[in-house]
Amino acid sequence: MSKWLVIALLALAQPLLFAQGAVEYGKAHSARYRAEWPKEMDRDSVPAWAAPGKIRFARWDGGPLETAKAFLSGWPGLNPPNPDLVNTMTNWYNLDTIPLLEKAHINLIWVTFSVGFSMESEEAQQAQVRRYVAECHRNGIRVMLYESIANIFWEDMFQLHPESRKWPQIGPDGQPVSYGAAEYNKMGRVTRYMANLSNPDWRAYLMRRLDLAIDSGADGIMYDNNFGDSLFGLYQQIRTHASSRKRDFLVMANFHDDSYILNRLLNCITTEDGREPGLYTTSSLGYAALKKRSPYVLKIGNRFLVNNFGLLRIHETLDEGWKPTMIEDGTREGSTRLESFMSPTHTKLAMAENMAFGIALEQYVEGRPAHELSIGLPVATAVWQAVGEYNKFFADHDNLYTGARSTAPLAIVLDDRSEGVPTLDALASRRVPFEIVYEQNITPQILSRYKAIALLTAQTMRSSSLDNLENFVRTGGRLLATHDAGTLTEKGESRPRPSFFSGQLGQGSAVLVEDNPPIDQLAKTLLEMSGTENVSLHAPQEVLYNISEQTDKKRTIIHLLNYGSETVPTVTLEVRGHYSGTYLVSPDSDSRLVVRHDSDSTQTTLRVEHLGVYSVIVLTKTGQ
Repeated sequence: MSKWLVIALLALAQPLLFAQGAVEYGKAHSARYRAEWPKEMDRDSVPAWAAPGKIRFARWDGGPLETAKAFLSGWPGLNPPNPDLVNTMTNWYNLDTIPLLEKAHINLIWVTFSVGFSMESEEAQQAQVRRYVAECHRNGIRVMLYESIANIFWEDMFQLHPESRKWPQIGPDGQPVSYGAAEYNKMGRVTRYMANLSNPDWRAYLMRRLDLAIDSGADGIMYDNNFGDSLFGLYQQIRTHASSRKRDFLVMANFHDDSYILNRLLNCITTEDGREPGLYTTSSLGYAALKKRSPYVLKIGNRFLVNNFGLLRIHETLDEGWKPTMIEDGTREGSTRLESFMSPTHTKLAMAENMAFGIALEQYVEGRPAHELSIGLPVATAVWQAVGEYNKFFADHDNLYTGARSTAPLAIVLDDRSEGVPTLDALASRRVPFEIVYEQNITPQILSRYKAIALLTAQTMRSSSLDNLENFVRTGGRLLATHDAGTLTEKGESRPRPSFFSGQLGQGSAVLVEDNPPIDQLAKTLLEMSGTENVSLHAPQEVLYNISEQTDKKRTIIHLLNYGSETVPTVTLEVRGHYSGTYLVSPDSDSRLVVRHDSDSTQTTLRVEHLGVYSVIVLTKTGQ
């Protein structure tokens, strides 16, 4: 057994240095609204291999540090310890696991480098990781390093660095703030504190850890546990320091809806906020993470369609067409991610759903799934085979995913809070085509791309953005606004509701909604306001689509996704215009395309036969 697990077990007997009553201070609003943002990052900081659409990713957490972290956090299967799971996790970075990555055609992973113990206690694993990084590079696999930005395992840290007693964040009760997602009842005490991110000594410690990561030869770093009031300034410091050492070093962080906007400061993006997609039975809505969304989720028969289009469209906007993005579907239909993989079918759907936006799905391989995969258990190898099949398809057709951007006649405006993801997913399930525009990016040039704009949750808006919206309406645009939209300035000061939010103005018009209408009514209103895309889809409700364009290649790409469990016999699309180049590709072998051109060349009818999970239609205009 690893010495780290022994240390973790012995820690049960250690006396408390602080009262056991330390409580979580909650998720502080880590993304305060910024009146001014730094200038745009250098796009050359992302190497060519990491362009959106080229990444095939897996979380590859493990090693003795991860075992100790899991035990001290009360994770299932690791506390109380299952010897098989403990052994697999502890020894994950032996070189025998690299062929698993090659089999799945994965080209980027992150590995555990620093979880919140002292540097001295983490040194042995970091030496092992450096060897693992070098071997991955020899096999064409890029590696990022996982670090916690705020976690302190205080029993180890306080003993080896007494000065660190001043580093934790202090809550209203005068006690250190605990990390909130651990089962401390299994330990009999709090084991993880959250650092005060504004403390200069903690920041200096983080910079030393960042230097170790860069010196390891890794390709980037991923920061977790992003809760606190000082993330804006801290990530400016991290990015400046990293780029001064290695210009194309990727820096990303696990952000959530109140802090997605901080991706503006970084050159790589991730979140674990995705949900396992598919059709769920009624009983699945009892799952706590989905129950609160039930008013929005589309009901099809006795099942409910769960998708991530809203989350993906937000991140499609945040990646600005050049930042690599990876999203994990952390919310699962059944057991937790530490207990099982998603099914092979749902894994394929999740991968395709993400890649339809040029985003990689984060394969979560840890705990029982990692163990079952390492010993070749059929239930795990079937999933891994599915991952390999779809990743190979993405690799063979990466020219369809690079440089492609979604197109829609409707923009939904968000402010820095990024609120309303359930509503966005609900609109997507009702086939409302939309894009996301952040309030601070509203310019005449951007607005010119749309027929209609919706302000559903954007309470905070700059005066310049409102001026541009008013001109958009005056010159023929259509606007829908909710009752509190635009009623705060970028400094958080109240302002009267803009008068042009209701009625006719010039050539355009606006509709003010005092209370958000039922989702079906909202979807109908937005479709009427924005009109339709150039594509009309005739298919069962469980089929969704995303349209993207590659302007440099002068082609349109239609991604078809089947959220049901059965093959759809026929899907028909009517596309405006005549296309000389029309073909279908799919990782599902039975899917095929039948094309019919109308005699007047104004419309092309496409019939897809046998839509399994995912198919892609590529259209090229005549004479191009």
